[in-house]
Amino acid sequence: MKALLLALLLVAGSASVQAADRYPSRTIKLVVAFAPGGVADIMGRMIGQALQAKLGQTVIVENKPGGDGLIGMGEVVRAAPDGYTLLIGGFGGQIIPPLMKDDFPFDVRRDIVKIALTAEFANVLVVNKDLAVNSAKELVDYAKARPGALNFGSSGRATSDRLAAELFMLETGTRMVNVPYKGGGVALTDLRAGTTQLMFPQLPAVIALATSGDVKPLAVTSRYRLPQLPDVPTLSETLLPGFHVSSWNVLLAPRGLPDDIRKTLSDALVEAVKEPQLQEKMRRIGIEPVGLASAEADAFFEQELVRWKRVIDTAGIKLEH
Repeated sequence: MKALLLALLLVAGSASVQAADRYPSRTIKLVVAFAPGGVADIMGRMIGQALQAKLGQTVIVENKPGGDGLIGMGEVVRAAPDGYTLLIGGFGGQIIPPLMKDDFPFDVRRDIVKIALTAEFANVLVVNKDLAVNSAKELVDYAKARPGALNFGSSGRATSDRLAAELFMLETGTRMVNVPYKGGGVALTDLRAGTTQLMFPQLPAVIALATSGDVKPLAVTSRYRLPQLPDVPTLSETLLPGFHVSSWNVLLAPRGLPDDIRKTLSDALVEAVKEPQLQEKMRRIGIEPVGLASAEADAFFEQELVRWKRVIDTAGIKLEH
């Protein structure tokens, strides 16, 4: 009898250890390194809901804004690599700042693990509705006739809308003046008022203004036309063959994340992004589903670092304190 009891206790103990080891066995925290209401925050909440449904465990989102995303990123980099503290990252947080800041405190190749690339969102070239241009080519001709006279707004100093404009100027040989704002909403307000003449905002931020006629969309920066703006051509098809700029969203973890946990998270996200319901939800607000697993996300991340280093170095852009 004693032997049987001991055997039962050993089996129960073994089962409880396995349950504790099974990932995830407790709440997962997703850190968004920017304020509530922006695209990063929207994507964070979508990803949180998708992971919660796929993994059967509570997922909470915490906003940790500040320092061009450094505060939130720092919290995740310093967290235990156990899969319970993750970062909603992307182009504006992990590609642009390290390339523009000589003293960027983290090594984005080494300090963070890329789990899956979930989605991308194109930028849209928009101008003030009273500006006398109706195509990207007309804008280039207008700008070349008035070098330095046009102002373009950007949602910050190290943002995709600024980089899209910098690349556009490099490839068209135009010269315009950057007017950085603390957020895309304020920048778009000044564009509508005529304080600035053009901008390259992300689609989710400008879709309502572009469809209502409050600003004039001339082109999109993706390789493909956008279903939300089907009559607006791409820069690639009209003026600059091969031109492509898009922001994107990736799930990240601290260095040292075990491979099995990385695979669990990657598989869950890729499966979620394939589901028609989530795809429809994303596209409704101007986000294009992607769903690249960890190895592909790694390769994509490296390509973006190399590509944008060339643009930033050629344009001579640096962020000072």
